[in-house]
Amino acid sequence: MGIKQIMKKIEQLDGNYIRESGDIYISPANIDKLGIYLENSDDIETILITPYLINLKDGALYELHYYEFEIEVLNIPKSNYVEYAEGNILSKEITSNIKPKAVVSQKDKNFLLEALQDYLKAMGQMAFEQDRKHDKRLENAELFYQIF
Repeated sequence: MGIKQIMKKIEQLDGNYIRESGDIYISPANIDKLGIYLENSDDIETILITPYLINLKDGALYELHYYEFEIEVLNIPKSNYVEYAEGNILSKEITSNIKPKAVVSQKDKNFLLEALQDYLKAMGQMAFEQDRKHDKRLENAELFYQIF
């Protein structure tokens, strides 16, 4: 099963948020299932995970661009993380808890699954305090994701 088929299955699960435009935002509970689907998949592919804060009452949406996580699958001998550049002044909540990218060997599904799990666990523990200050509607917004 390829990533497009996996995404269709995850997007059809209950608990996701669907905007009037038809865009689907995946709940934390459902994105946690991504690892299970990938583990059972024959193929691993590059993906970009973009998180959002969404106010479910009025639909206010805030893209958490600096919290994105890319998993790039390449034909390389060894998997590794890409760190934030030295001197990066992003909030400590970001730079201390997540990495911006994992470069994964095509044959290293275990690293991919571990990187995904670590990222999702860290995201689930974050408060997004600085981001919530941008707009009062974000105070009670919930975390959702899209995968590209």
